[in-house]
This record gives sequence, structure tokens and C-alpha cells, in this order.
Amino acid sequence: MRRVPPTFYTTPAIWLLLLSFTLSFVTLSGSLTLDTRGPNRFLTCVGHFLATSICEAADESEYVIGPTDVISVVTRERPDLSGTFIVSPEGNIVISLLGEVKAAGLTPSQLSRELTRKLSVFRVNEAVVTVLQYNSRRIFVVGEVAKPGKYTFAVIPSIWDVLSEAGGPTASALLSAVQVIRGDTGERLTVDMTKMLAGEAAERIELRPGDTIRVPSRTSVGSGGYSISILGEVRTSGTYEVALAKDLVSAVVAAGGPTEMADLKKIVVVRKSTSTTTVLKVNLEKFLKQGLALGNPELRPGDTITVFRKRTILGTLFSLGGLATLLSAAASVAIITSS
Repeated sequence: MRRVPPTFYTTPAIWLLLLSFTLSFVTLSGSLTLDTRGPNRFLTCVGHFLATSICEAADESEYVIGPTDVISVVTRERPDLSGTFIVSPEGNIVISLLGEVKAAGLTPSQLSRELTRKLSVFRVNEAVVTVLQYNSRRIFVVGEVAKPGKYTFAVIPSIWDVLSEAGGPTASALLSAVQVIRGDTGERLTVDMTKMLAGEAAERIELRPGDTIRVPSRTSVGSGGYSISILGEVRTSGTYEVALAKDLVSAVVAAGGPTEMADLKKIVVVRKSTSTTTVLKVNLEKFLKQGLALGNPELRPGDTITVFRKRTILGTLFSLGGLATLLSAAASVAIITSS
């Protein structure tokens, strides 16, 4: 009878090795503490030699507690030490018997271990820390949304996700001119959300803690709030949203382009502020031919653009100056004739 060589799974040495590993794991796992807060936590931290590195990596992905956050601390053995705590601006919480404890900059797991260590002298086996309010990562939403107010997030999402959290924009919302006001600097950024809704690549603005999203109303268009006006030799003069007319060229394009009689060398932009009025004389033709940046200024809400008409020979003759010259010449001819 032909003898069949032993396979990998029928080799006695392999079985002994597997049995040894199993017994070692069972013995080792008995020394590990089962973390009841996550069913997969224990399975993730298999073995003492893996537990430290894997669990620390898991902590790195956790939310980091910040000032003004609201956290819960639960100690089963000492209910009198449990409670809800607000992290102070300095980053501390005050625990009975311990006094001030640093919380900001730690993850809930790290703070739990720290409190467990400090409270172990009072026969506390575990202090469970949970974040109730992520106030250090709050975003304010104002304007044309269903539910304006303050919203907090463990991970700050996109602008559209925040607007969705606020009930979504109203029917009067001007989505082409949504503003993000930075909480730390006051800088105002404008983003056109209609591009995203149309499937186009919109400008991506990352929100920061403390930012305010302002959704303006369409009724503000025409009052100088979020619009510009363009008059004169364009095909469709009128009022246009700043989001569609960020500079002079885009304003002329939004108005249907110049007419055949438009004098692109002579365009005037009138800019009014609370105390002054500034008049900009622009040669758009130079920008179109030579690319000079001064020929295509950026526009601001409330600007009024006038595109003047080209002067013709007949127009020059019948202008005030030309008409005076013509009358003077006619008078001279009449005097000479009469003499």
C-alpha cells in the first residue's frame, strides 16, 4: 500500500504548536480587563504584546476633549463621585475628593484611565467618561435656514451637512452667496452652494470650531446687500448677484455681453461706502488684449457699473461741443456772405 505523506494539518508538530498557542492565549487573556463600553474592544486588544499598541492607536482616533465640552463621569462603586461636568476654559473639571483634574487634550478613554487611577484609593474600579456635548467644536448657523442656532459635532462636517443639520435652507435662501465667518479672525468667505447642487466642483471651505455660517435671503438682492448693478451698453442691464459677478468681466458676461456700440475703453465703476464714494475708470479692452490686471477689478456688493457708448463722427458733431462749433461756423459763413 502506498504511503500518503503527511499534510500540513496532519503533522503532529503543527497540532502541538496550535495547542500551545491556544493555551497561552487563554492564560494571557485572563489577565486582561474586559472593557464593557465596546463589544469589539476586547477582541481588538488580543494578547498583551498587541494590546498596548492597538489600543493606543484606537485612542488616537477618538474625540479629544476641549474647553466648554460637557462630559459625564460614572463610578459605580461611588455614585457620589459621579456627575456631569463642564470643562472650564482652562481645560479642567472639578471632581469631589480630587479637586481640579485636567480634561482638555485627553480622549474620553485617556481621561477614564486617569480618573480610575486617581480614584482607585477610594475603591473605585473604573470611572467611565462620556462626552455629552461637543461645545469646543460648535458651529453657528444664522439666516435663511429652518432651525438657526448652535450645533456641535464630534467631527465637524461639510457646510452642506451643517445646513442639513439646521433643517436645510428655506425657499428664500440665496445659496449662491453663503458666507462663512471665521470665529477666530472674523474673515468672511463666500461660497456658491448652487454649484455643488448642480454637480459642479464647488470651492471647498473647511469649517473650523467657532465658525458661523450665514445664509442670506434673496430679498436682499437689489438693496445693495449682495448684488451689483450694470448699466449702459450691455445686452441685459440690471442687478446681478455678486456670486455671478465677482469681477468686471464676469459682470459683463452675466449681463449678456457688450453691445456693438459699447466702448470697452471707457467703463466706470462707482463704489459707495458709508462715508465716501469712489469712482474707478477702467479700460476693459486693455485687459482683454494685454491681460492687464487693472483692467478687470474685483467687484464688491453695491457697486454700479456703467458701460459707455462709442463716440461716432455724427455723435461728436451733435454733442454740445460739436454743436457749438457748428453754430459758430454757420454764423461766420452768414457774416461773410452778407458782406
